[in-house]
Amino acid sequence: MKRILITGGSHAELPLIQAAQRLGLYTITTGNNPEGLGHQAADRYVPADFSDQARILQLARDEQVDGIISGCNDFAYLSAAYACAQLGFPGHDAPETAAVIHSKDKFRAAMRQCGLRTPRTAVCTSEADVRRACAEIGLPIVIKPVDLTGGKGVMICKDAESACQQYRAALAWSRQTRVLAEEFISGGSYGASVILKEHRVIAAVFGNELYYLNPYLVSGACTAADLSAAARERLCRDIETLSQSLGLCGGLFHTQFVLDADGVPVMIDPCRRAPGDLYIRFAQYVTGIDFADLIVRSELGMPLPEIPQAEERFIARMCIMTDGNGRFGSIRMDSDVKEHLIDSLIWAKPDEPIRDYLKYKAGIVFLEYPDAASLYAAYRDFHSLVQIDRKELD
Repeated sequence: MKRILITGGSHAELPLIQAAQRLGLYTITTGNNPEGLGHQAADRYVPADFSDQARILQLARDEQVDGIISGCNDFAYLSAAYACAQLGFPGHDAPETAAVIHSKDKFRAAMRQCGLRTPRTAVCTSEADVRRACAEIGLPIVIKPVDLTGGKGVMICKDAESACQQYRAALAWSRQTRVLAEEFISGGSYGASVILKEHRVIAAVFGNELYYLNPYLVSGACTAADLSAAARERLCRDIETLSQSLGLCGGLFHTQFVLDADGVPVMIDPCRRAPGDLYIRFAQYVTGIDFADLIVRSELGMPLPEIPQAEERFIARMCIMTDGNGRFGSIRMDSDVKEHLIDSLIWAKPDEPIRDYLKYKAGIVFLEYPDAASLYAAYRDFHSLVQIDRKELD
């Protein structure tokens, strides 16, 4: 039985672990949190910091693995790419290419070099740089770390003073010494996951993104029934152009994007690893294509099966969140939600403390509706239909 290392082991990695096990692979997970649900599902768990590239390389050698699959974190992908390059394993970009994709400023530069639409940006290493960016790019302006995801350290700023304040906050979050100031493009937020093979998109899924109380943290996704065929085709062409320019390997490419005033999709934050919160399970429900299987095969250099014709079911993947701190009590779910429930994963534990409700997630549910109208109605009202009953903190 071939042994593989997965650089992660939370609930987000469960589809990858299960797909690998269906292929008869012995799965070894790693990460700092031993309570991760993925570790419990894997064949073996070895504690290690998956952002430590040298440690991941040594772990792969110690465990004598035959391949590495990236977990659902940018640093997990960077470590996987580094270790694979050192060991001669296929399925990941060269480390310098991975650094371009997963560094927001380098990615913007690569997009401009390809002639693709991208927000105007400025790299800032001082407050003077921030003030200059505000004057040149205009307000409002987005200030963000160059190296983090999940909305960490990101803010839309309406004036130079708040931009300078956010610059300091973004630096505190980041592992880097530079921050990105970026043009704010208003419009609906979307996500797309595609599978690349020889720089061509062979499978794709598109979703609307929902934000709850935290405007920078995605709390849900649903079938993007409102996204035109032209926008989908344009985004896929842009990804293919970028893939050819950078020499990307086959496998998953995920990006958040917005539509500008002309309806042109503008990529915002891309990654080469699976997005979190079971997004690839959402992708499978929407399209009927087993994205987890395709990711595992691609990252191990295995042949890909014939991909079925994609369908488009009306699916919502929603994170269960709350509007205040306390202790977790129970989940109240409206009868309409229960009627449309097709899958769920709840990891909250009784009486566990909720200390940062803007980031806290108790679990995930998947819902299916017969048409776009009913899907969007439930999607908009989800957080009033599914609520967490809280107890007081001690």
